Amino acid sequence: MLALFFACTPPDPDAMLREGRVDEAIAAFATTSGRSIPSGHPTAQALARRAQSESWITVVELVRWTEAAALLEGVPGTRTHPLDLSFEAWAPLATCSAGRLQAPWRVAVGRSQGPDDPDPNEAGRPFEGVAYAKGRVVGSAMVLAPAESIAGAAALADLFGNLDRDPPAHLVTIVFADAGGSLAVNLTRRDGVWWTLSANDAAAGAAWIVACGEG
Repeated sequence: MLALFFACTPPDPDAMLREGRVDEAIAAFATTSGRSIPSGHPTAQALARRAQSESWITVVELVRWTEAAALLEGVPGTRTHPLDLSFEAWAPLATCSAGRLQAPWRVAVGRSQGPDDPDPNEAGRPFEGVAYAKGRVVGSAMVLAPAESIAGAAALADLFGNLDRDPPAHLVTIVFADAGGSLAVNLTRRDGVWWTLSANDAAAGAAWIVACGEG
């Protein structure tokens, strides 16, 4: 009977991750969550290596950060359009931004890489140093079902609040993605103010800043 109990015990994705069984961990997580990522993605591989010594890196976090990395990597490097608008703080834009998105939605923020950034494969501070192809992931928020709207809006507010408290010193990219498409905006901080530089859709970027900045 005991053997039967253990045979029916569902696999523990986090235990698999700690054992270096990354493919199996991701597959087990996908079975229960419906969310899957390619285990060979560089962000997933780097986080899997760090997971051996950093307890904050669970399979949930590995998938979440890799999803954000993939979203940021999808931003076009060319064919962007100039956008020249400014705002003082992110936090006032959070509620409006969440309200403009249709579930399911994701938001990811990244920054360009700096010369002092550590090796992304080496242990670091929790929730920091996560690399993607064009820089480092700052954070993300998501709503995958309408029932998650309140929690997703709160996560976006936390993300925007953190940007105010600890502004990245490099070029920042934010991506909004929902059923209607995606908006990517590149920004920089100058003289204590955030300035937009370009967007994949300048009209949509301007509409976001103007509508949410006035809210």
